[in-house]
Amino acid sequence: INAILILKQLISNPRGQSTIVDTLISSEGVIEGLVKLIKEPICASSTKSSLLIIYHMITSTINTPSKPNIIVQKFVDMGLVTLVLDMLVDVDKSTCEKLLGVLDSMCRCDLGRIAVYNNSLTVPIVVKKILRVSDLATEFSVSILWRLCENACRANGGVIVEALHVGAFQKLLLILLVGWNVNERSTDTVTKLLQVLNVHRSKFGCMASSAC
Repeated sequence: INAILILKQLISNPRGQSTIVDTLISSEGVIEGLVKLIKEPICASSTKSSLLIIYHMITSTINTPSKPNIIVQKFVDMGLVTLVLDMLVDVDKSTCEKLLGVLDSMCRCDLGRIAVYNNSLTVPIVVKKILRVSDLATEFSVSILWRLCENACRANGGVIVEALHVGAFQKLLLILLVGWNVNERSTDTVTKLLQVLNVHRSKFGCMASSAC
């Protein structure tokens, strides 16, 4: 527990973060150990710390050629996407925010986004978390949904239609109506999502209005 807490403190500091990440990536068994601490938790603190470390490992290398894909591929191969989504079904607020953060970070590269995209639990769970947990959880959920819809490639609307069927349109509209306290960038994302969903809404309908 102490070791994982120290790692969390080190990697959370922007100064020297890239060096810490490089060391973690090159150290045998680190990625496996992080996933194991989530799958077989010692305590809530170690689980949350592991999620934060994974988040920083991915986001800090996202603009580095080849690195993010290598890291994300390892996490995908270890079943992290399914593990995260299963945990999101019933979890406390703090852990939920960190789980969504990890999911959002994985969606920033093609390999991770495809893995998230291909899990049937993703859209229903992510939409359900909008406006139900916290502002941060909503922000991550909106970001995940946008990354998936922006890169949608399934036939017949795919993820966009899935989002409509579980009430995404109503929830996103509610965000704008109630003046959700987020930054301008996130508000723009909500607006773009509504525009994309509205194109398909008239064609496929907007079911599950009770999802809000």
